[in-house]
Amino acid sequence: MNIKEKKILAPDEVDLVRVFVLTINFFVKNRFIFIFSTVLGLAAGSAYFKLKSNVYESKLIAECQSIPDSRVVDLLLDLDKIRKYEDWKQLASKLEMTESEVKLIKMIEPLPNITIEKEAKGIDDYLLPTTETSYKFGVIVKVKNNNILPKIQAGIVSYLTKNPYSNLRVNRFLENRKSLLNYITLQMKSLDSLNMVFASKVNTSSASMSTLTSPGDFKSILISLKEKSEAIEDEIRFTMPVRIIQPFTAFNKPIEPVFIEVIAIALLLFNVLGVIFMILRNLVLLYNKNKNSITQE
Repeated sequence: MNIKEKKILAPDEVDLVRVFVLTINFFVKNRFIFIFSTVLGLAAGSAYFKLKSNVYESKLIAECQSIPDSRVVDLLLDLDKIRKYEDWKQLASKLEMTESEVKLIKMIEPLPNITIEKEAKGIDDYLLPTTETSYKFGVIVKVKNNNILPKIQAGIVSYLTKNPYSNLRVNRFLENRKSLLNYITLQMKSLDSLNMVFASKVNTSSASMSTLTSPGDFKSILISLKEKSEAIEDEIRFTMPVRIIQPFTAFNKPIEPVFIEVIAIALLLFNVLGVIFMILRNLVLLYNKNKNSITQE
C-alpha cells in the first residue's frame, strides 16, 4: 500500500511555492482588472503629460561688489519666500514685473560662492577706507516660460542695486576713489612743477628736492602716478553694484514633466487602485458567501 507523506509545516514556516502559485492564480484570475488599470494609467499619464505646463531651468552667475554673498543669498531667499506665499503683487513690485509674469516663476534658488567669508562685513564698516571686494553668487530659476528670463534677470539686478546697504557702500567707494584720484592729480601737478624747477637749477626749499637728484626720478614717479590714476579711473568707470558674468540661458528642453516618470507614477497609482478594488470585491463576495451559508443553516 502506497503511503503518501504529507509535509507538516511549523507555525512559523511559510510554503513559498504555495504562496507563489496563489499569487500567480490571483493575477491570472484578475487579469482583466489589471489590463484595464494599465490602460487607464497609460491614458491618464499621457493626458497629464500633454496638459501639464512645461517647466524650464536656467542659471545666472553674477558679482555683487557691495553686498557679501551670504547676504545676497538672504535677499534672494526672501524673494522665493514671497513666491511661496503667492504674494504676487509684492513679488512683482520687487522684480519690476507684472503679476501675470511672476506667476510663471516656479522657483528662485540662490547659490552662494564657494569661498564665503566666515565673518560677513558689518553695516558700520562703510567708514573704513578699504577697497571693495566683489562677491560671486549664482541664481537658479525654474519658469513656465523662457521669455520672462531677461525680465527676471533685470529684476534681480535692480532688486540688489536698489538695496540701501548696497547704495551706501557703492557711493562710499566712489567717493573714496574720486578723492584719491584728485589727490594723485594734485601730486602729479606738483611733481611736474618741481621737475621744471629742478631742470632750471633753481634752489627750492621743498623737502621733495632732497630726495630727487635727477629729471629721471621725476619721470619714473610721474609714470607710476599716471598708471595708478588710470587704474582708479577704470575702477570708477566699471563700478556697479551688480555685474552679470553669465546671464540666464533659455533651454528648449524642459526639466518637468518627464514622460517616463509621469507614466510610471500613473501606472503604479491605477494598479494600486485596481488591487484595492479586487481586495474589496473579494471581501464582499466572502461576506455574501458566509451570509448565505448562515441563512441556509
